[in-house]
Amino acid sequence: MSYAVRRAHILKKTSVLKFVGVNLVYQTQAVLSNISFEVSPGDHWAVLGQNGAGKTSLFHIASARLRPSSGLAFVLGEQLGRTDMRQLRKSIGISSTSVAEQLPWHLLVKEVVLTGLYGDLAPWWHAYDKTDRTRAVDLLELAGVGRLSERIFGTLSAGERQQVMIARALMPNPQLLLLDEPTSGLDMGAREHFLERLGALLLEHKGLALLMITHHIEDVPVSTTHALVLKAGEMLASGDAVGVLTDEILSAAFDYPLKVENYSGRYRAVARLSK
Repeated sequence: MSYAVRRAHILKKTSVLKFVGVNLVYQTQAVLSNISFEVSPGDHWAVLGQNGAGKTSLFHIASARLRPSSGLAFVLGEQLGRTDMRQLRKSIGISSTSVAEQLPWHLLVKEVVLTGLYGDLAPWWHAYDKTDRTRAVDLLELAGVGRLSERIFGTLSAGERQQVMIARALMPNPQLLLLDEPTSGLDMGAREHFLERLGALLLEHKGLALLMITHHIEDVPVSTTHALVLKAGEMLASGDAVGVLTDEILSAAFDYPLKVENYSGRYRAVARLSK
């Protein structure tokens, strides 16, 4: 057995998500350069960076929608480029505004959650049994929006849609939950309510690994164990959240002098004013 095959076999056994020297090139432009990190079961990762830093491209690889131009990317033990990525996506919990916008807005909320079981955008391509329908309603209750199960999806507020999308993402009982800017467009109250419900959901799914993309450190959940900071497609820092979410690293990432404050796991960043 070659070294490369042995190495891939080891990585498959130990990671929910692992990037090793991942590069992504669009035409001639490098979008991601030499990205390496590992997400283990139960880890909660936050990925931060400016617009254009490469966060969305990283998300697309992690969700098995893109494969890297070079390097190794493993998702749920499968190497991208050597597995059926369409089948793999059915085992990943994904919540993003782009997915929400593609769902038919005339669907009932409980039907939206059902579509998460197979990762489809409509419920009429599969048969769902009573157990599936009961699980969908139970997940809505757990997400704090059980009262909305019979509502039309398109009539919900932005905050309510985000909570429904989390319930949808959990429908296949995934090992990996991917959130792409889940608090985008929410006011402060809606954001805090969302983060509170997300925390409750994560407590109910203790082995679940989380990767959350965000622009704002204030959106980082209190359960976050690790962080990765990108700048211009390169990895500025990654590792334990406390060691990564610092004044120095975030100031460099966002090209502005910032002071990071940590209140029992909830972060905020403010301008560091010169005296």
